[in-house]
Amino acid sequence: MTGKTEERHAQLELCIPYVFGRLNPGNRKQFEAHLATGCEQCRGELSGLYGAIALLPLLLRQEAPPPGVRQRLLGRISSKKPEPPRSERPAPQREKIVPPAPQPERSWYLYATIVVGFLLIIALVVWVNQLVATSASRSVQIADLMSELQKKQEVLDFLKAPRIEIVPLAGVDSGSGAYGKLLWDPDKQSAIVQTATLPAQSEGKQYQLWALKEKKYFSVGVFDVTGEKENVVRVMALPAGAKQGIEIFEVTLEPKGGSAQPTSRVQLRGATR
Repeated sequence: MTGKTEERHAQLELCIPYVFGRLNPGNRKQFEAHLATGCEQCRGELSGLYGAIALLPLLLRQEAPPPGVRQRLLGRISSKKPEPPRSERPAPQREKIVPPAPQPERSWYLYATIVVGFLLIIALVVWVNQLVATSASRSVQIADLMSELQKKQEVLDFLKAPRIEIVPLAGVDSGSGAYGKLLWDPDKQSAIVQTATLPAQSEGKQYQLWALKEKKYFSVGVFDVTGEKENVVRVMALPAGAKQGIEIFEVTLEPKGGSAQPTSRVQLRGATR
């Protein structure tokens, strides 16, 4: 019995490279054969990773390209010479692969969001580099974009964690329609908050995330909400000693910079159990 438990633990470490397509054919074939045995621990881990990755498109904000980019791109395309037709080659025979274990129903959507997320990040990097080369007057805007890119990279690194727990956040006021999710990495004591239809804070105010443990409030961090329908907050660290025994996460509206203890009514609340 002990050997079987250790084998499942070893296979669990392959979930992350499997989701991101980093396993070589041999290891991938072995891991998919393991999934076909019905390992609930590995299947549950894959399901959590797929749900976390689905939030990637929410991290990217559309920006208007600088003037003249469209004209330059069209000029480069028209100036390229057409490539000569390539001779057709017989398609190589592929190695017979054991059918993978059943994936979640939305697997095609999750794979698509991963590809779209990385492509958009690459496009953002290219755009930033072009701004640096063409316009020194946009230095402030470039700095903001680089900061935004760094935040997105932090979120991508967070999603690679071996274990992520999702805590649903519901609006306390009936009829408010506000809701959200908290992605919690209990091993590294960090979290990401995603909110929807939460009103933008007024001037001089910020939303603050709290962790309730043994009837005591611990401040996790403050964040802003824009006028957009959905908002994703950067990675925030949980206070020391609050890793175990957290019962509830709550969001309140506090003075800018945060408060030592909650001073207003709860906007969002989610239980960890």
